[in-house]
Amino acid sequence: MDEQQKTRLLLFRVLTVVGLALMIASYFSPMWWVSLKAVQYPKETFPDGIRIEMHWTGVENGCVGAERAEIADEEGLDCVEEMNTINHYIGMEPIERGAQLEFAAAPYLFIAFGVMLVAMLFYSGPGWWLLAIPAIVAPIVFVLDFAFWLWWFGHHLKDWAAFTVKPFMPTVLGEGLVAQFSTFSYPHYGMALSVLSSVVIALAVLIRRKQLKEQGRD
Repeated sequence: MDEQQKTRLLLFRVLTVVGLALMIASYFSPMWWVSLKAVQYPKETFPDGIRIEMHWTGVENGCVGAERAEIADEEGLDCVEEMNTINHYIGMEPIERGAQLEFAAAPYLFIAFGVMLVAMLFYSGPGWWLLAIPAIVAPIVFVLDFAFWLWWFGHHLKDWAAFTVKPFMPTVLGEGLVAQFSTFSYPHYGMALSVLSSVVIALAVLIRRKQLKEQGRD
């Protein structure tokens, strides 16, 4: 192995470790946020509206500062419960009904992805690059799964709802309008970490493949 190949091997390993670290960071970070705004939730108290945050392992309260204190002190609720209350009026299922299997499996999947990346640092046999695929496609799978569950919630409305709303597709990315509520849905910093992780790992794979080709092994 010449010096150039050694440099590529070192770069491959460094990038793989960095990609793994970014993937782990994304696991502990909010991936997406959704907010509802309406006149009954004044901006002075709810500057971000009724906001929730999607993580790999569940949905959490996205209200901060004055919003969180207002809800906790006066109503004993958080924004997840408040959004459930709002959704109840149009017959939508509670947020907790969505992605239960995915949330439960996420810790084990991330452990598996991490083990696969570590294995890729040392394994260069047939199909070695397949070890990186799950980590690379993770953010894409997150968005697709998020979109599916939004569709599911919007198309499984109960007949007993106080307000009748036709089945609809909630906004996946951007702004929308449902009844008197303005809706907002955007990636959070965890998604940026996850995408960056995918890019770094993909680059590591390309460098490793080039290095192995020079050795006549790929």
